[in-house]
Amino acid sequence: MGADHALAVRGLTADYGPVRALREVSLEVPEGGLVAVLGGNGAGKSTLLRAVSGVLPFHGGAVRGGEVFVDGEPVHGRRPDQVVARGVVQVPEGRQVFARLTVAENLRAGALGARDRRAVAAARERVLRLFPVLAERERQKAGLLSGGEQQMLAIGRALMAGPRLLLLDEPSLGLAPIMIDRIAGTVRAVNREGIAVLLIEQNAALALRLARYAYVLEIGAVAMEGPADELAASPEVRDRYLGVGTAEQDEAVTGRTLARWAG
Repeated sequence: MGADHALAVRGLTADYGPVRALREVSLEVPEGGLVAVLGGNGAGKSTLLRAVSGVLPFHGGAVRGGEVFVDGEPVHGRRPDQVVARGVVQVPEGRQVFARLTVAENLRAGALGARDRRAVAAARERVLRLFPVLAERERQKAGLLSGGEQQMLAIGRALMAGPRLLLLDEPSLGLAPIMIDRIAGTVRAVNREGIAVLLIEQNAALALRLARYAYVLEIGAVAMEGPADELAASPEVRDRYLGVGTAEQDEAVTGRTLARWAG
């Protein structure tokens, strides 16, 4: 497996008991790349991230087949802390900051276990440069921040671990348009610093605007993939995910997907 890919997923299959959530999913994130995964509710997007980061068992799921490689080295079956040690850090859906801790304490939590104080100090400086509002509110309890500020803190806390690959799960969820634009700018800035990003988003327009390459998940399988600009121009993606088509067209797309699995 080539080490020129920050992440390579090969034939990943996962389930939650009797419910099959992923069906032989394969995808790649190039070194320093920004790749998006699109799909509606229940498509398997969050399950994919959980499987990559090693936390799927904590959500009642299990990987049943396939392999996951980080920088060419296998990580499937490893504990979450071992995956983090390989430079893979996930920002879960819903922000999930430590509400009773201050901003500064949340950031320190992201660097737990780090032994290089200079690296931690440099990471903190980078986070506060990316998110000046966090510098202004370091002593404020995280639970008192706005939703957008909490998302910034969640990303900042992940960056404190010094990731080489950042897994972002629905970072725009529940945010106002102006805050979504700010988060989008942050994702670009993080990627420009050389950190590869796997972006899970239900907001297809945002994801395709940010990513260079994208995959579309349907019923736990990759239904489409390609350069983000080409997918954005695809009639099927426009009908299904960008709100351009009619309800009849939407049903037709779903029918074609189900037909692929039926036969």
